[in-house]
Amino acid sequence: MMAYNRPRVAAVILNYNTGDDCRKCLHYLHSQEDADVWIVVVDNGSTLPGEAERLEALCQEYGAALILNRENGGFSAGNNLGLRAAAAHGADWMLVLNPDVELRDPHYIRSVMDQLENWPEAAVIGTNVLLPDGRRQNPMREPGCLAEVFWPAQKIRRKLGLGYGHLAPDRTGYCEKVAGCCFFVSRECLEAIGYLDEHVFMYCEEPILAKQARKAGFRELYLREITAYHARRSRTEGKAQAMLMLLRSRIYYIQRYSGYPPVLKQGALLSKRAELLFWKHRSRCPR
Repeated sequence: MMAYNRPRVAAVILNYNTGDDCRKCLHYLHSQEDADVWIVVVDNGSTLPGEAERLEALCQEYGAALILNRENGGFSAGNNLGLRAAAAHGADWMLVLNPDVELRDPHYIRSVMDQLENWPEAAVIGTNVLLPDGRRQNPMREPGCLAEVFWPAQKIRRKLGLGYGHLAPDRTGYCEKVAGCCFFVSRECLEAIGYLDEHVFMYCEEPILAKQARKAGFRELYLREITAYHARRSRTEGKAQAMLMLLRSRIYYIQRYSGYPPVLKQGALLSKRAELLFWKHRSRCPR
């Protein structure tokens, strides 16, 4: 069997008060076989006492680089620090990981890289990602303009247990978007789009990256035969605060990336702003 040179891979882990998860994530990365992976941990302004010192010891134990970001600039800003460091280190592909993602398959990275020749247009790659209850997170699809406008109907659907219908069919192939908790992105794509858009602090990173990549002539790929596991720890912010953050990010996405026709875009923006007011009132959060 003829050997070939696999792409150089780097893994970027964004930490925020998640040192215990980070240790487990590093363990699985360090256990990857047939994959020489450069690892960088970015601490996004953790507030736990002694977190920086624990991370320094952890990274030394696993031979990972550490970037201490003094302020939490959000998901994209924090990951960009690691992605740029990985590019400077010579990586061809970067694996972006939440600390609570476990790569239990020791051939996970090698298996993904072995698929590149079969999918030459792919620049963003997601695999099957399973939650603790067995539900999958990939591949994902956008809700569409009508769902944006008629968000009260979506709330009723959720109350009835009908959900968002946010998942696309579970089959390998090019797809609309993949989850941001665990994905590969090529350096070529990142350099073409100017790295991740840092205007959103959290949420909507997936559709933004999908639109950035598509505009630059790249595609996203889903590989169902390869699996990662996402513990998805509960967030520290309350539901209302999380919804406010989500809606602000969604409004930015609609304005900048959605591509909706002008009239429909205005309708979607009006609807999302109304939903934002609803959650502001619910949270008693000042403007």
